[in-house]
Amino acid sequence: MGFMPFAIAFVSNVGSSTEEAWENSMQLNDQYPGAIPDYSIWLENGGSNLTSWYDTYANVQYDADLDCAYITNGGCAGFYDDDTQYDYKFPLRGSQNLAGLSTFYSNDYYGIRTTQVSDSHRAPGSNNQPYAGRSGSSVFSWYLSPIFLNEIPQGDTIDSLRYFMIDSNSFSCDDPLGYSSNITFEGEISFIYDNQELKYTNFEFEKYTKYSYAKLNIADGSFSNICSIGFIVEFDFTGFESLEIYTHTNLGDFDNTSTILTLKNFENKDSSNIDFGNTQLPFTGTGVFDFGVQHQITNPVETGFLIKTSTLFLSIITLGVALVSTPYWDPFRNFFKGAIE
Repeated sequence: MGFMPFAIAFVSNVGSSTEEAWENSMQLNDQYPGAIPDYSIWLENGGSNLTSWYDTYANVQYDADLDCAYITNGGCAGFYDDDTQYDYKFPLRGSQNLAGLSTFYSNDYYGIRTTQVSDSHRAPGSNNQPYAGRSGSSVFSWYLSPIFLNEIPQGDTIDSLRYFMIDSNSFSCDDPLGYSSNITFEGEISFIYDNQELKYTNFEFEKYTKYSYAKLNIADGSFSNICSIGFIVEFDFTGFESLEIYTHTNLGDFDNTSTILTLKNFENKDSSNIDFGNTQLPFTGTGVFDFGVQHQITNPVETGFLIKTSTLFLSIITLGVALVSTPYWDPFRNFFKGAIE
């Protein structure tokens, strides 16, 4: 039975295709002022409460912005959290808003479709206030409304999802200052449909935080490579998981499916310092970063057929192996041997 772990792994991954092209998951909306309302929000902004730092060293104009220096469980939870009747939420774009409402724009600037998203400390750092230099390393998490998946064909299901996170500031790729780092972290993703959550955990990532891309020189029409702090996070699902997502989302109704993306437990592998410190990440700071989503799809009918067929084949092999190890094998073999002769 030593083959069983390999056979089970094969059946689990059958139907998980890597041949499909990557497609943009969110719609193109680059028309101003034709913004689309969006309720996507920050859920966790690093795990470190730096409200006191901003209260001391920055001239934060509004208490609500200071409160959003620390975001946890989807709410701003700094000094002023207990002093107000409101539950402040920090939207993905713009400044603090009571309802967490912002507007959605997107473009294909990087060759993939992205939208600009507020950094971890955008609220207390608004109006050109300084950044604390760190946001923490324990957990960053975002609630993403269905607007981020509404380009996935209805009735299909997801084989893989990948997220682009690119800091809006750029630098020369030959810059010797060492902006980039080798980091490790973990990921989780949840699909929410009809208030029911389907969660996948234990994804592990190793990344070098330098993202290189070609930039157009409008003056002469040439392209040159520039770099930003950034990386791509990819979630690859097994065939079983793709079918589970398909069932959970009411047969691939991604127009009404939201997601929760969580990245946590960051470590800088280039530093001997136990504290993650001021390691730069694309989504930390007081500015904005560019955020994109792409998908690969798989046909749920074909995936289901392959899994069922493979399972049947595995069952027949298992039965045969079990039969060989019993006293019934010799009579069974002799019966077929006699039938052939």
